[in-house]
Amino acid sequence: MRFEKIRIEQCRATRAIKRRFGVKDALDYLVGEKLRMFAGAARYDAAFARELPRFLAAIWRVFNEYELAGYVAMQKPTVRRQLRALLYFS
Repeated sequence: MRFEKIRIEQCRATRAIKRRFGVKDALDYLVGEKLRMFAGAARYDAAFARELPRFLAAIWRVFNEYELAGYVAMQKPTVRRQLRALLYFS
């Protein structure tokens, strides 16, 4: 699999969503959907687990800390805990 190519396309799509529909929709797409699926796959597949830090770094390049923190704070408690652990929030 070409993880880098997929990650680049997802981040490019996220930037377009962010411009056109706003930050929340972009966060829903990249963090709420893509990151959570990727993290789930990383639990069972070593290739996904190796790529996860690069995917997280790409997310931090698309969104600033306030956008991510605000998004995480709006989630239900179980999702919030998962995202905090993934995004290194304490």
